[in-house]
Amino acid sequence: MSDEPVTIGILGAARVAIYAMIAPAKAEPRARLLAVAARDPQRGAAYAKQHDIPRVHESYEALLADRAIELVYIATPPALHSKWAIAAIGARKHVLVEKPFAMNEGEAAAVAKAAEAGGVKVFEAMHSRHHRLFARILEIVRSGELGDIVHASGQFEAPIPREPTEFRWHRELGGGALMDLGVYPLSWLRGVFAAEPQVKSARAKIEDGVDAEIEAELIFPGERSAKMRASMISSRFVATLYLTGTRGELSANNPLAPQMGHLLTLTVDGAIREEKVEGPPSFAAQLAGVCSSIQDGAAFLLPKLDYVHSMSAIDAVRRAAGM
Repeated sequence: MSDEPVTIGILGAARVAIYAMIAPAKAEPRARLLAVAARDPQRGAAYAKQHDIPRVHESYEALLADRAIELVYIATPPALHSKWAIAAIGARKHVLVEKPFAMNEGEAAAVAKAAEAGGVKVFEAMHSRHHRLFARILEIVRSGELGDIVHASGQFEAPIPREPTEFRWHRELGGGALMDLGVYPLSWLRGVFAAEPQVKSARAKIEDGVDAEIEAELIFPGERSAKMRASMISSRFVATLYLTGTRGELSANNPLAPQMGHLLTLTVDGAIREEKVEGPPSFAAQLAGVCSSIQDGAAFLLPKLDYVHSMSAIDAVRRAAGM
């Protein structure tokens, strides 16, 4: 156990880091945000000044060479995740990698192998699973209140602007609805069933070289069916998880970021009730879990190799969709 805060360096002056790392780190006494590096040093310097980050390094390599940094948060486009995760591991840093973890299962497995050899910890930033809402959903499922879960569906739709600098519209950078959005409902479904799916079928709508929209039919052990949907061309924001059991149904509105408003609705034996689950923001809970794992050796919420299984599920959907 350690009383000293975990010192953190950010690779990539990205928008996501502002709310996923900078804000929670400033509020977490066990964390200290120490440095940032960007591909463009001038951008990195401006980013550090804007967000009061003490150190700015002129390159990713320079940040990894900073001995004061214990944890590297990788916020680059997905195509660079595995490369820099392995480099950080080689510099004996723990690593928190933004989702999607890598470009495919092989890259994720390579990171896991490097971490095992290097004796450091690796985490995927699947923040929504850390909110107490998801724990409450699992509590309801495991209690048997809904009976046996026979079907589930998860979806995440959000309009993604078609801007030249938006990596989500660039396949070579790891863009597409499946990688950027679909990774969430896949994670929710895998978490609910505590198992890995087989992909029965999938279809994708390709626009500008990426899957702008994708759906998949899944089968979990016990012949339990599930459906996943993600869209970058939707006109609205939709994040939902539905569970159907032999005794009742559960509907979770916004399991993605419950701190921004959510509602849990249960219908059991014809009776309807609604719940809201209070708790720290998902990003804060995630960082707290990372710090506890590094400082105290506490078990992390997600299984050790969950990020490898996550990429395996993405690969299977991609193959089924002919991508």
